Amino acid sequence: MSIFRAADIALSGAWRSHPGQMRQNNEDLPIFQPQLGLYGVIDGMGGQAAGEIAAAIAQQVIVERFNRPLGTAAERVREAIALANNEIAK
Repeated sequence: MSIFRAADIALSGAWRSHPGQMRQNNEDLPIFQPQLGLYGVIDGMGGQAAGEIAAAIAQQVIVERFNRPLGTAAERVREAIALANNEIAK
């Protein structure tokens, strides 16, 4: 758990994921960057070939994009998702 304070607002967050009823391993990965205001879970696409690798690529690319504070929040989200998708599709 992490707490981020900006102005007089305190944000906290946590994440939890479960592999589901059909699989042993959990390919989901968190995006937990409170200093950037970025919280999410990458769904690892269990059962797909290399789903855990695709999830790791998406996690890395999205966090890297958010570390460059250019554009509005909405633009950054759209671009991060597009970049992750393009990297996975290579």
